[in-house]
Amino acid sequence: MYETYLRLKPNDLHTRLLKRNIHPKEMERIKTEVAQLKEAKRCERITRKKYKALWLDFIKPLRYEINNAKVGRKYDPTDVERCEAFDAYIAVMTTLLKRMEVNASSLEVTPIQLAKEKNATGKGSPITNNGAHWSDWIPTRIKIPIADAFAALPHKAKAKRKVPFEYKMTPELFTQHKERLLKATIKELSNIERKLLLNPDDEALQDQIPQIKRAIRAIEDAKENEHLPYTWHGLINETDSD
Repeated sequence: MYETYLRLKPNDLHTRLLKRNIHPKEMERIKTEVAQLKEAKRCERITRKKYKALWLDFIKPLRYEINNAKVGRKYDPTDVERCEAFDAYIAVMTTLLKRMEVNASSLEVTPIQLAKEKNATGKGSPITNNGAHWSDWIPTRIKIPIADAFAALPHKAKAKRKVPFEYKMTPELFTQHKERLLKATIKELSNIERKLLLNPDDEALQDQIPQIKRAIRAIEDAKENEHLPYTWHGLINETDSD
């Protein structure tokens, strides 16, 4: 209804409405609704941009592992058992990728939200770790036989044994994610410390300080391909168990 108005700046909208010679109250109502619609669309753009980034973080490592597996499969095409293990692994990952690309294209939920919704139904195998990493979406009943197939392959000298379903990210994505997580966590620590200055007796805030500081150390010490959650809260149990 207001598509034309949404493209106008506030002053231009005011001028357009004056030309329509409508009642001042009606004019204010329209201006208010247009402003609300603009804000809603702005929030939607921000949300979709965030969701797109989260899906990229999820799907890119999966594609990376599929490509690595395809390269590994070509290493010795005469080894039937080896090829069968890689073919099974690639097939499982490719099936998951196709399914997740459909969810990613809609940008209606994040991978974690989708995992929580699925787990809440109680149907099928539970998705571990809230589905943060693509390997969490593979049921154990599928992981075990594939992992066993790789473990049973004869080890070749100087060759690195392939371990399927590892928590890995691309080197570039890991660096970006680590920097983004560290920056966000430091910012949250600063915000909490500022709130404590205004309310020093807030025990809930006080309890968060050491937790966040441990999380920051864990992020700083994280090595390439080490799994990192989307927020520092995912590191609490890991750091508390040290």
